[in-house]
Amino acid sequence: MNADDPLIPEERDEYETDLIAFSNRELDLLGDVRGCDVLYAGGISPLWIEGLAERIGENGSLIVLDKDEDGLARAEAAFAPDDLPLRPRFVVGNVFDLPFERGTFDLVYSSGLFHELDVSEKSAMEALSAMASVLRSGGRFATSDFVDDAGAVQIEAEVIEAEMERRVFGAKRHGIGSSERLVELHERSLSDVRHRASPPFPIRHLDKLLPSEDEPPEFSLLSDEDARRLRARWRAILDRVRREGYTRPATVYIEGGTKSPRI
Repeated sequence: MNADDPLIPEERDEYETDLIAFSNRELDLLGDVRGCDVLYAGGISPLWIEGLAERIGENGSLIVLDKDEDGLARAEAAFAPDDLPLRPRFVVGNVFDLPFERGTFDLVYSSGLFHELDVSEKSAMEALSAMASVLRSGGRFATSDFVDDAGAVQIEAEVIEAEMERRVFGAKRHGIGSSERLVELHERSLSDVRHRASPPFPIRHLDKLLPSEDEPPEFSLLSDEDARRLRARWRAILDRVRREGYTRPATVYIEGGTKSPRI
């Protein structure tokens, strides 16, 4: 037993079981991707990487792209050579300026990307258009992300983190909004857009993990006034978690194809 783990072994097993179930719920919405060439854009979750690799199989390919070089290295190190049916390729890059040729992928997929996307210099539309541009004819672009269709403690935490990033780094997150907002964004760049909303997913013992975490380290970079204000809001969230538990937001899955060029 790990003395630093706030969960006992049985709780840790239940927590991880629920995380896998949540990942499967989201990835199953992709349908059949066997043999496809897939770009997983702006994400480095080992669960999602493993789930995509298993669904694609040995006859397809998977590229994992993220701007976090250290995070990519950790994600790559999480897998032994024989863990997956294919060997993913891990690429450092951002979704606004993809290092790929047009027509490279059958599927471009993002999970949890848009609500954390920094749109201080370029818009979410520019990111979506850039990702869609590397699709082959007949390919699909798919997004799964959190939405605020139902109340959730995580939404409050995301708002605090977004303000902190804005004040410390000048970043501006696209943020968590409604399903309609994200669907409308996709409809402006894609054809035949369809979507499916899913309710918040219960993950056991998540409420025990958040209070055990230290406050975001960026608090130390804030002015004294901003630090006091955001720390008070952070403590209020932790108190709410202790009373009510920790809830993840609802999600929406959206997919569509590339629009035919105008003649």
